[in-house]
Amino acid sequence: MTVDAPAPISTLKDLKAALQLAIGLELSTIPVYLTALYSLKEGHNTDVAVAIRSVVMEEMLHMTLAANVLNALGEVPCTAPVDFQSRRNLSPIPAYPLESPLVSGIGKLDLRPLTPEAVAGFVRIEHPLHGAAELADIPLSSSGYRTIGQFYNAIDHALGDRTVCPDDAFEPLRQVPGSAYYGGAGRVIEVTDRETARQAVRTILDQGEGLPEEYLHEPAKKVTDADRLGSGWQMYSHYARFREIQTGRRFRTDQLAEDPPAGAMLLVDYSAVHPALSVPRNFHTLGSSEAAALDAFDLAYSELVDDVYLAFARRPRQVSSPPVADPGRDRPTLQPAVHGMYALKIRAITLMRTPNPAAPGRTLCPRFAYVPPGGDRDKLVQDVATMRGLHR
Repeated sequence: MTVDAPAPISTLKDLKAALQLAIGLELSTIPVYLTALYSLKEGHNTDVAVAIRSVVMEEMLHMTLAANVLNALGEVPCTAPVDFQSRRNLSPIPAYPLESPLVSGIGKLDLRPLTPEAVAGFVRIEHPLHGAAELADIPLSSSGYRTIGQFYNAIDHALGDRTVCPDDAFEPLRQVPGSAYYGGAGRVIEVTDRETARQAVRTILDQGEGLPEEYLHEPAKKVTDADRLGSGWQMYSHYARFREIQTGRRFRTDQLAEDPPAGAMLLVDYSAVHPALSVPRNFHTLGSSEAAALDAFDLAYSELVDDVYLAFARRPRQVSSPPVADPGRDRPTLQPAVHGMYALKIRAITLMRTPNPAAPGRTLCPRFAYVPPGGDRDKLVQDVATMRGLHR
């Protein structure tokens, strides 16, 4: 069945907006994967943890690549909503449960511990057609894109079109260097021109959710030089890694990605997982120790997101409105944000060991609720300080 192609990105303004949203699209999967990762009880599911952690780090790489392309076009990555084509006020920052404003095929993104349902969701996200047999089987929402691959291909085509993106649009400023990234496969590409911009976008397409449908007919354990780590690990596609977790089996080297894994056993123990359950931000009352812990996590997460965007902007100032370019200033790196992610793990594990008063037999779950700088952030800071004082 013939499927109408999405409307092309036809202006430089929309291309920049698409890249802002691409950064947010990559960010949107990270809390979903981290919630499952943090739910694993210590000493269990070690191979599962390695696989999920590696994917998270590569999603960070994809955010960085999209940010470098945006920076090279003279636009600073920021958390403020954008207008894209006919859609207005689209936030690049996810709020869960999330229905993607861009891609209808990925469905709803929920925060949940490692369960068979959660892993099935991971596989759906990373599948070239998001689990559908054909592109036409994916309902087309107002987003205009059925798959992540369609969205990134639209960006790639716009970058290659000189009427949309002229040669003089590129300003190789504020590039996050390769030394700022570690912990996963791939490398940061510093974008200086059209060729390196398209190379960065194609890296995202090849490594993660934007894989073409043809990938399913290729070897599941297809590995490039960029996918080989110094430790000896070979990081094949996100889809293949999650299929192995889903089935509890490794892919054999002679298998295709569309095949069910039939190699060595991969131990996945769903009983060795904290039974976390996500609750809305308004479920608590002031004075609750559970509320204090949840709010403190949201504050730490909000500050972490700010750190990431500040590193992308290469300037230490507020990110809710784009700063003016100043390549001569001291430039922060991504390392504080990466370290902040590990610090966030301690808070998350503490939450997941805390009984959930809204659901007997379950524990608290991180909400990964981003609160933008301003009045709401100030109130959150005050609430956290007040609750800490009450529960000393």
